[in-house]
Amino acid sequence: MRRNEARRRSSSILVALALVTLTVAACSGTAPGSGSADTTVAGTAHVCSSCHGPDGRSISPTFPRLAGQQKDYLVAQLQAFRDQTRADPHAQTYMWGMAARLSDQTIDAIATYYASQAPVAGRPSTSAETAGGEKIFTEGIPSESVPAPADGTAASDARSRGKLRASEH
Repeated sequence: MRRNEARRRSSSILVALALVTLTVAACSGTAPGSGSADTTVAGTAHVCSSCHGPDGRSISPTFPRLAGQQKDYLVAQLQAFRDQTRADPHAQTYMWGMAARLSDQTIDAIATYYASQAPVAGRPSTSAETAGGEKIFTEGIPSESVPAPADGTAASDARSRGKLRASEH
């Protein structure tokens, strides 16, 4: 009986080690046959899709959408995860380990890939929070000396300069 239990534990440990090895290999771009950046991106994006959804189109509020995000932002975040300088709880729980072995070249390639994906279209909202935010945007908060944007076009101007995407508001 003890012998069967020991075998099951050994098998479980081997399977777990194999999964960890494959995940780390995909994240670091050292998987067998990963001679090109495209292979590295495909393998890494496959691992990322487990949480961030296919092509970075997450449906979970825990895991942000990566599709269409700005490349420089993605690079900065991945480097912060890798260097363990971004210390929010989700970063520590999910991303520190995933990004630990990413090279600068792999980070750049992954950021380029996700930045080139079409962003998920935003949906109009009729929530009280959205209405309150719109009121602050158009009128400010006079009682607290918070001004409204001078000409009311800051968001559309930001969108036209690529600083704010429709899916980010």
